[in-house]
Amino acid sequence: MEYQPGVCNIGPAQQRRRLLLGVGSLLLAIVHVAAVLAVGWPLWTLLIAMFPLYGAAMGYFQYRDRFCVGFAGMGVFDVGDGTTRVTDEDALAADRKRAVRLNTKSLAVGAVGALAIYGVALVL
Repeated sequence: MEYQPGVCNIGPAQQRRRLLLGVGSLLLAIVHVAAVLAVGWPLWTLLIAMFPLYGAAMGYFQYRDRFCVGFAGMGVFDVGDGTTRVTDEDALAADRKRAVRLNTKSLAVGAVGALAIYGVALVL
């Protein structure tokens, strides 16, 4: 596997870390929703699930796309040979553009997920 600007900036080991981030965040969202419902907190507190759902989406998208948003922001990549600095300005710009898209998509998934959970809770 090799670094491809704006396409791939992490290898299998880094992918696994992102998958674990996603799974952990999803579990946190589930625990949060269960706690809100079990304890009887106000239903609006279900909207806080947006944050761990955002993390779950971010972890999944980074895993699936082999692309780390944080690495793009720092201007580095790690496809298995250790962390290396991105020196080409065009490559750095492509990475950061991709990072913004992934971040926006993850935020949208988190927001829609939280709103869906809240909506279902209102109806039930």
